[in-house]
Amino acid sequence: MLTALLLTSAAAQAQSSFLHSLDFDGDGVVTVEEAIASRNLQFPNVDLDGDGQLSAEEFDRLLLEARDRYASLGQAYIAKNPSPGRIDAFTFSDSDADGYISRQEYYRSSARFARSLDRDGDGIISREDLMR
Repeated sequence: MLTALLLTSAAAQAQSSFLHSLDFDGDGVVTVEEAIASRNLQFPNVDLDGDGQLSAEEFDRLLLEARDRYASLGQAYIAKNPSPGRIDAFTFSDSDADGYISRQEYYRSSARFARSLDRDGDGIISREDLMR
């Protein structure tokens, strides 16, 4: 029972940390728009070679970091290949199919990601949303 309590507490702390990282204005409330802005600010950090676009390798690094963050929230993540007829995250984000994700494509991806976190659709990303 103590172990379950500690794991629950650790997951709650991770969620707080994750939400705090998305809180663009620091007011304690994370709107979808703030989450988009916070994620968009990460682009230069992800674009390791500074060429203004993400290669598959740079994008894979971003995904691995996101998966680790997701796991730190106590959420299970099972990596798997896309099923037949579906595309992987890089291909999905690379809307012009040029083999790179431009800044604009990344911004569109940020918007989709932030909206997916708002599970109840109220425009605010809460701890409850992250638990669903």
